[in-house]
Amino acid sequence: MNKLNIKITKPDDWHVHLRDDSMLEAVTNCSTRINQRCIVMPNLDIPITTQKQCLEYKEKIKSIANQKNFIPLVPCYLTENLNLIEFKDALENEIFVGAKLYPSNATTNSSFGVKKIENIFSSLEVLEEVNKPLLIHGEKVSEGVDIFDREKKFIDDELVLIRKKFPNLKIVLEHVSSKYGADFVNHNDNIAATITPQHLMLTKEDVFYNESLNPHHFCMPVVKEEKDLISLRSYASSGNKKFFIGTDSAPHHVDNKIPKLSCKPGIFSAPCSIELYTSIFDEEDALENLEDFCSINGPKFYDYPINNNTIELIKEEWIVPEFTIYKDVKIKNFFGGKKLNWKVK
Repeated sequence: MNKLNIKITKPDDWHVHLRDDSMLEAVTNCSTRINQRCIVMPNLDIPITTQKQCLEYKEKIKSIANQKNFIPLVPCYLTENLNLIEFKDALENEIFVGAKLYPSNATTNSSFGVKKIENIFSSLEVLEEVNKPLLIHGEKVSEGVDIFDREKKFIDDELVLIRKKFPNLKIVLEHVSSKYGADFVNHNDNIAATITPQHLMLTKEDVFYNESLNPHHFCMPVVKEEKDLISLRSYASSGNKKFFIGTDSAPHHVDNKIPKLSCKPGIFSAPCSIELYTSIFDEEDALENLEDFCSINGPKFYDYPINNNTIELIKEEWIVPEFTIYKDVKIKNFFGGKKLNWKVK
């Protein structure tokens, strides 16, 4: 392989946040610049739980996207009182790509989420029946559970139960953040995981230092120990088909990323996402596996066709813009103001 020039099948992003209103206008084309498809998360201020909401949101995204053949995919936001008839119909007619499980109060706009896992078993039965995936924000939020142990606790208390109750249900453990979580995925059937750039680049020392918080490195699930980063890098760059790209690019206005104002979790990586992954794979001496991670493993797990077109990356230094600014929106870009060695041609 030419280490100065790489051509790969056009990627997809299997986990991204575009928000709504002026934020949606500001960030959509950061993701569509290189991705053919994105799974766009449904945790808006009013969560997407109906066919009508989903169709309207997808049309809004497509009206903004510069790439006119871009395909937004949206999962249903799982609640404990879904209309199961409409839910099944929307899945069978490809309106929803699957369903997203947010434990209540685990992250942004998750207050409508699931308080007791048994209360959504009827929805999981529908997903298993129609062979559509369950996308999981895998954190257990309860008193006494340390923020760094939430993923492990969710796996032990909730995911193991789901796996036993619904053995044929396809599951994606989103933004897997720990060695424990990645090992679980690797050793269980019908489950895959997305991995973000921040979980491949940061440890908790980059977020919490001398009792202060770096708000622009703060996300949920939080980044963890070096051993977790090393494990995630190994799985991502190995060619293992169970792991694929999912940036969890999650924009917030800079005014909401100030610690003293109760900082919102989320890292906005869309302006340089594929370049970050390429740099990571280069550091791991695994550029030959970049295409599998970014362009092949995801569509194969989701039973979508692999994209026909390609993108090209060149080894060339550039500075990531510090901010994305549009109308009243100002977002701090992940790696903003820093130098990257790879660039989309």
